[in-house]
Amino acid sequence: MTSVLVIGATGYSGAYVAAAFAEAGHQVSALQRPGGRTVPDRYPAVPGDLSDPASLTAAARGFDLVVQIGRIEGDIEREGARALLDSGARLIHTSGADVLGSGEVAEDDDPKPPPIVGWRAEVERAVLAGGGVVVRPGLIYGNRGGVVQDMFVPLANRIGAGVYVGAPGVRWAAVHVEDLARLYLEVAAKAAPGTAWNGVSETVTVDRLAAAVGGGVAVSWPEDAPVPPEIGLIGPLMRFDQEVSSEKTRREMGWKPLHESIADHYLRERTAAR
Repeated sequence: MTSVLVIGATGYSGAYVAAAFAEAGHQVSALQRPGGRTVPDRYPAVPGDLSDPASLTAAARGFDLVVQIGRIEGDIEREGARALLDSGARLIHTSGADVLGSGEVAEDDDPKPPPIVGWRAEVERAVLAGGGVVVRPGLIYGNRGGVVQDMFVPLANRIGAGVYVGAPGVRWAAVHVEDLARLYLEVAAKAAPGTAWNGVSETVTVDRLAAAVGGGVAVSWPEDAPVPPEIGLIGPLMRFDQEVSSEKTRREMGWKPLHESIADHYLRERTAAR
């Protein structure tokens, strides 16, 4: 039995990852940050704060594995990752597929992130140099959570259509939250230190996704106009186009995603709700 500390177990994807490890027979604990959401009763709570790297070293010490889903943006995230590695525990750090940059990219490509997530490249380098492992999810969706549910759906509800920006054809990487949780189990069991893996089950065009969210109706938002407030936080990524390969991850980790269509998922949900 492996002792696992999950950082972010009270969040959307972290809850599924923690549950996956527990259901696989591992001994799971969860980081409890000051003032944060209370850790579920099924997991022992371990005090620690992502903004206080020293507390992370103390929290992780004695665990076999730390799985970091929750994060804090900027240089402090890099220092936190180093602090976790200093504990002596194995580390699986969550980055994002967008760190690889635009165009056709794969696991072993050098990160070329857009400015909005520019800090992630240095965090990845620190994790890999320290013998940790990196997982890069695409757009996480499913089970009533994630960016699409929290941002795109409210916007579609307000204006009566899904929204994309500019011309159609912009590509995004995506992964269902349950498939992603299973990937962490595979990575924990099989990944060598200092390696990175892409948690991407498919590529979807943003206009197709918008149409699905809009129940079959989508509109193009002018590129020179401010993006609607519902999607303001990801406005700089609305024209970010990439095709992310997970071929190496599937082959070497034995990962087989079961959910292959984010667009079909939302089209079913949105048309059923009408």
